[in-house]
Amino acid sequence: MLAFNVQAQSYLRAETFTMGTRSSEYAPIQWGESNNCSILVELYSTKVVINSKVTQMYYIINQTFSGDEMNTWLCKDANGITCKFTMMRMYKYPGYMVCQVEYNDAIWFYVCTHE
Repeated sequence: MLAFNVQAQSYLRAETFTMGTRSSEYAPIQWGESNNCSILVELYSTKVVINSKVTQMYYIINQTFSGDEMNTWLCKDANGITCKFTMMRMYKYPGYMVCQVEYNDAIWFYVCTHE
């Protein structure tokens, strides 16, 4: 099970950030370059806050998937737009937690460590 409990406050530190875009929800993702960063990701029972240059706030509606290596929540951003927030472990990034914010046309992908 992932070490994220939505009942308790947790912190992650994003070390790399990659943005992907696509023409529609099911179209292939075109990934951009990965960039080094140091971004605090705050995890609460009702919201996720990503402290990038522009603070991103995602309000949790409900959990849509729960598994051993991945959990996904349906969210609304500060503008009321629906998105998904996913936390997962990936073999490509051993020892790291991956966080992803997914809209129909864009994806923000963060590789994180625990704070």
